[in-house]
Amino acid sequence: MAVQPEESSWKHAVGVAFVFFFFCVGVAHLIKPDYFLRRSGVRKGGEMLTAFNRMGFRFVGLTVALFTGFLLFELIGDFFVK
Repeated sequence: MAVQPEESSWKHAVGVAFVFFFFCVGVAHLIKPDYFLRRSGVRKGGEMLTAFNRMGFRFVGLTVALFTGFLLFELIGDFFVK
C-alpha cells in the first residue's frame, strides 16, 4: 500500500495515542472497578456497591480493552507493514 501525500505519520501517532488512552481506561476498569464506581455518574448508594455492579464495571472494562486492543493491533500493524 503506497503512502498518499496527505497521509501523515503524526496523524497516525495521535490516533494510536488516543486509542491507547481508552485501552488504559478499560484495563483500569478491570483492575480497580471500585474507583470508577465511586466516581461515576451512576446512582450512588449501598445498592451500587454490590458484587454484581462491580462485575458489570469489569465487563465494560474488558469489552473496551478488547475492542481498543484490536484497534491498536490493526493501527500498529498497518503502520509497520508497507
